[in-house]
Amino acid sequence: MQKQNLTLFLLLFSIFTKQKSDAQVTDSASILFDIDTVVKNLGYPWEITYGYDDSLWITEARGYRVLRISPQRTGIAKNVLPQQVLKIPLNSSEVTFGRSIGTWPQGGMQGLVLHPEFNSGKRWIYLSYVYTGTCPAAPSSPCYFRTKIVRCRFYTAGEAGSPNILKDTLIITDTVISNLPGSNDHNSGRMTISPQPETDGTYKLYYTIGDMGAGQFNNASRTNRAQDRDTCEGKVLRFNTEPDGDGVPSSPIHDYDRWRQWIPNDNPFNHSATAFSSLKTPVFSTGHRNAQGIVWGNANGVWRLYSSEHGDKSDDEINIITSGSNYGWPKVAGLCDDNYNTSDPYSNNDRLAGQLVPDESTTFCDITGNQRPLFSFFNWTGSQLQTINLSNIFTWPTIAPSGIDFYTGNIPGWKNSLLIPSLKYGLYRLKLNNSGTFVDSSSSSNIVDTFPLLHGWRIRDIAIHPVSNSGKLWVIIDSTGSTSGPTGGFNGSSTSTRDGGKVLMLTYKTLLTLALNEEPLIVPGVTKESIRIFPNPAKELLYVNGQNGIRKPITVQIYNLNGNKLFEKTGNSVNLRIGISSLSSGMYVVRVINGLGMVIHSQKFIKQ
Repeated sequence: MQKQNLTLFLLLFSIFTKQKSDAQVTDSASILFDIDTVVKNLGYPWEITYGYDDSLWITEARGYRVLRISPQRTGIAKNVLPQQVLKIPLNSSEVTFGRSIGTWPQGGMQGLVLHPEFNSGKRWIYLSYVYTGTCPAAPSSPCYFRTKIVRCRFYTAGEAGSPNILKDTLIITDTVISNLPGSNDHNSGRMTISPQPETDGTYKLYYTIGDMGAGQFNNASRTNRAQDRDTCEGKVLRFNTEPDGDGVPSSPIHDYDRWRQWIPNDNPFNHSATAFSSLKTPVFSTGHRNAQGIVWGNANGVWRLYSSEHGDKSDDEINIITSGSNYGWPKVAGLCDDNYNTSDPYSNNDRLAGQLVPDESTTFCDITGNQRPLFSFFNWTGSQLQTINLSNIFTWPTIAPSGIDFYTGNIPGWKNSLLIPSLKYGLYRLKLNNSGTFVDSSSSSNIVDTFPLLHGWRIRDIAIHPVSNSGKLWVIIDSTGSTSGPTGGFNGSSTSTRDGGKVLMLTYKTLLTLALNEEPLIVPGVTKESIRIFPNPAKELLYVNGQNGIRKPITVQIYNLNGNKLFEKTGNSVNLRIGISSLSSGMYVVRVINGLGMVIHSQKFIKQ
C-alpha cells in the first residue's frame, strides 16, 4: 500500500511542479471515447443512475427535481429533453432557505436509487433531500438544516391502478426517516441498495451522511460528532427497504418510534441512552468526514461495499465499508501514518476538523483498531503538508472525490476497476486485484490510471451502462461554482467549469481490428506477469521488460489506431528501450511477439 501511495504521490507531484495547464496535458477522453451531450442546462445536477427500467435518472440539487430519460431516449446522443417526474417547489414549506452561495445546503436534492425488484412490481425509488432550516449570513455562524429519506412510487400514465395522472410521475409515499442533520457543508447524501437479499431475505438501503462540516469554515463552532455512535453525523446508515412489520406505536413518545420499522434489527449498534438501550440505531459504520460515493461491487464472486470520501487538506479515501467499523475521522485522516500530529515541528498538520491531533496512531489507531482505507490519495508527510498554502484551497493535495462506481464491462484493462469522479481533475480509475481487496499496483506504472481522463471537467457523478459490451458511460458535470474541491487541478488557480450543468455520454471507440485481449494470451512458459510495458503515458521512451524464459528473438511492434504498423524492433534481449519521440501525441498499440511468432502481449499506450 505504501508503494502504491508513493507512486501516486510522484505522479501527482509532477503535476504540481510542472504547473501544466489542462490544455497542455494530453487528455485521453477524446481518444478513447466519442463524447456527446445528452442533456444540458441542468440546475446543479447531483446524482445520475442507470435504472433497472433502462432509463437514466437524475437529481438536481438546487432545482429540487427528479428527471428521467426514458429507454427510447437513452440511445439518442445529443440534446435530449428529459422528463420531469418529481419537483419539490422552491419557497415551499420544505425549501425555505435562501439560495445564495454559502447559505444553501451542500447538495439539496441528493441521492437516488431504484429497488432491485423494480421490474417485478416493486416500482420504488428512494430519495434523499435537505429541507427546512436556517443558515445565517454571518460567516462564522453554523448552518442547521434537516434531511430526510423518502420512498417514492413510480407511476406511468395509463398504468392500471395508478392515480389519475396524464404523464409519468414519481409520488412520495413513505418517509423512511426525517430530522436527520443537515448543513451547508458535508451532507454527503449518496445511497445504494444491497444487490441481493441479505440474511433476513430482504434488501437493505445504505446511506452516507457527512460530519456537517463541523470544525471548519463557518461551522467551526459546531461539534464534530463523527465518533459519536448515538448521532447520525459522519456515518454510513443502514435501513430496511420495506417496513419490518413492527408497526408504529399509537402514541409515539419519540421520533425514533416513527422510524424504527425502517431500522434493521441486525444493525450493529444499540442506543446508549438507558431509555432506548434496547433499540437499534441506523448507524452502520462511524468516523466518516464526507463520503460522497457508495457502491456495491462484485469481485471473484464476493460482494463488497465501496465508498469514496473527501479528505481534509489531503488524504482522500477509498474504503471498503463493513458493519460496525470505525474509519477514524476526525482522529485520523487516511492511513495511520502520523502525518497529522502535534509532535513534529510543522504547524499545518496539527488539527483535523479544528481539533488538535497529538498523534494519529497512539491516540486512536492503536487503541480502537481503526479501519484502514483501501486506498488513500496524497497521504503527504508532515513536512510536505507544511508546504500547503492554507489560504488557497486550489493548492491542497486533494482530488475531491464526488462519487464512485464499479466497472465490470469489456473496456480493455478496466474490468474490476473503481471509477472515481473528481471535482478537481476529471475521472480517476483505480484497478483492483482479482479479489477486489486492494488497488493492484502491477496493473500499470501509473497507479491512478493508464491515462488521464476529462481533465478540466468538474464531474459530480457517473453512471455505467449495465451491458458489458456497450462501452457507455455517463457523467454529470457540476454547474458553475466551486467548493473546497474546485476545478482546476493543483497549480493554485481556479478554472471555470467546463460544460457546466450537462450530462455527457462517453462511448468507447472501436479502436482496432487487431486482437486485443484484456489479458495477454496464455502461452506455454509465459504468464501475464512476464511482460511489463512502461511508462504509460510515455513521452520519449517506452520500455519493454520481460522475464527470462521467453523464446527469443523478441519483436516489438507499434500500431496506430487504424491498424497501420509504424515501428518494429527485434532483439535477443528481454529488456528493450524504444524511442517514441517522433510519434504524434495520441493513443497507440504495442505488440510483443516471441521467437515462435506468437503474440504474447498487446497493450494500448498514450504518447504525450
